[in-house]
Amino acid sequence: MLDLKKDFPIFRENPGLCFLDSGASAQKPSYVIDFVADFYRKTYANIHRGVYKLSWDTTVLYDKAREKTAQFLGVKDPESVIFTKNTTESINLVAYSFGEKLKEGDEVIVSIMEHHANFVPWQMLAKKKGIKLKIAYIDKENLTLPLENITNLITDKTKLIALTMCSNVLGTISPFVEVCKIAKEKGIKVLLDGAQYMPHHKINFSKLGIDPDFVVFSGHKLCSFDGVGVLYGKRELLEEMRPFLTGGDMIESVSIEETTFAPLPNKFEAGTPPIGAVISLLKAIEYLESIGLEKIEEHETMLAKEAIKRLREIEGVYVFAPENISNGIVSFTIDGIHPHDIATILAKDNVCIRAGMHCAEPLITYLGQDSFARATFYLYNDMEDVERLIKAVLKCKEVFRL
Repeated sequence: MLDLKKDFPIFRENPGLCFLDSGASAQKPSYVIDFVADFYRKTYANIHRGVYKLSWDTTVLYDKAREKTAQFLGVKDPESVIFTKNTTESINLVAYSFGEKLKEGDEVIVSIMEHHANFVPWQMLAKKKGIKLKIAYIDKENLTLPLENITNLITDKTKLIALTMCSNVLGTISPFVEVCKIAKEKGIKVLLDGAQYMPHHKINFSKLGIDPDFVVFSGHKLCSFDGVGVLYGKRELLEEMRPFLTGGDMIESVSIEETTFAPLPNKFEAGTPPIGAVISLLKAIEYLESIGLEKIEEHETMLAKEAIKRLREIEGVYVFAPENISNGIVSFTIDGIHPHDIATILAKDNVCIRAGMHCAEPLITYLGQDSFARATFYLYNDMEDVERLIKAVLKCKEVFRL
């Protein structure tokens, strides 16, 4: 079992903290915090702007972060890695720029599991351009997404499949590898939302034998600072797409009559980027890789399975998770207690969970619920956190006299 709380100052500064909301945003290790603080004290300057040492050294770090991110994903072209501010912006960039090519009658497939960030942009595009948005539903009994529920929707009008790699509510892993292979055979583009997958699983697209057209994720869920997201796109697609934002550093030449755009990746990185956040992503990936993503997956899965087992032993508690859970996401309800009340009672005991729709209202509604309580385990959690969760849930029942 991993023992990593000592690496995270938040636990030293908040004795007794039981943090089970890493699915919303992960805590930051000293390895990341200290490096970035030192960077701001000693090195900071704007990138691509100066030939003096501070600017040069900052640019080198920024570019190193791009190379590390490409290596982390297992892709060979660092210039096809675009830094944004989060997953949401990355998806909206694709919906805006790639979406320009779509026309009335074209079809886009998403799953019912999608976070609003990978649902609403396509819904809006469908209404704007007359595109048909098709929904792949999960199996309500086992909470999995069968491959055929996606492939049965494919027609000769299907242009894009936008698919989460892992549900932020259920922890369900989608059949994204098979989808990518089938889509490639049929000439369909694929966007993978890796926001809930990348922090918990080792991924190497080259070794998997797939080459998704677009991959998006956020840094803050994998221990970097907030403010940095990632979009990986195939070079030929990115070169054809118009910029999402315009301004400084993304141009090649500007005249009164015409503007030409800079080559990748600058074309999609207008203005001063979140330099410190990007560098924090570099250090966060280094930190996670020093531990091993396989070990992290094994550790948090063990904790989640124990929590699920213990919760299901409590009368009136219902856990919504697939049988083959392989991450730390545990969503549940308690008969007679609203999830917001659950979260409030737990918070009084310094047990931090999330309650609500989790930005996945179509999924919650499809499952016949109005909200869930969600605990999410990560690399710094331990068995004591499982015990704290169970005791707090039992206390909820006592408070409500159930």
